Amino acid sequence: MPKMSALKSAVKTGKSKPVARNIFLSLGSNIEPEKNIPACLKILKENFKIVKISSCYETAPVGPAGDKKFWNLAVAIHTSLAPGRLNQKLRQIEKKLKRKRNSKDKFAPRTIDLDLLPQQGYQEQGFIIIPLAEIAPREKDPETGKTFEKLGKVFKSGHSIRKIRTK
Repeated sequence: MPKMSALKSAVKTGKSKPVARNIFLSLGSNIEPEKNIPACLKILKENFKIVKISSCYETAPVGPAGDKKFWNLAVAIHTSLAPGRLNQKLRQIEKKLKRKRNSKDKFAPRTIDLDLLPQQGYQEQGFIIIPLAEIAPREKDPETGKTFEKLGKVFKSGHSIRKIRTK
């Protein structure tokens, strides 16, 4: 519980301490994923409190991303960073892992892809929804009101998504 003087100060200045909350991230890699996914998780653990990590799933690339399959997973972290600052931090982690963003080819192969969830259209992406449903089945999508578990069931059959065993 904050001290009363801190609360009074926050009211006077109009500033308050940022509220810590759980945030969902989507991680993916199709360039040496067996190396880059563990490296990314290590960096995330050094920078955030990890709440939950999904299994890793192997998925076919989306769009013209080449023929190398992706490894995808979801992670819940606990942070007080504002979304803009959190996105900056995620881009720094990508850069540290040699991610080269290509504005002309958003489907280019990548060492690591870190996305803050929810993001536009994620409900139609099994490689995001299935891992997310695993770690937060009862959480509701803010747009549709459906649980992640219900959204994930759409992708369980007939899609090239398979759980893989990692070290």
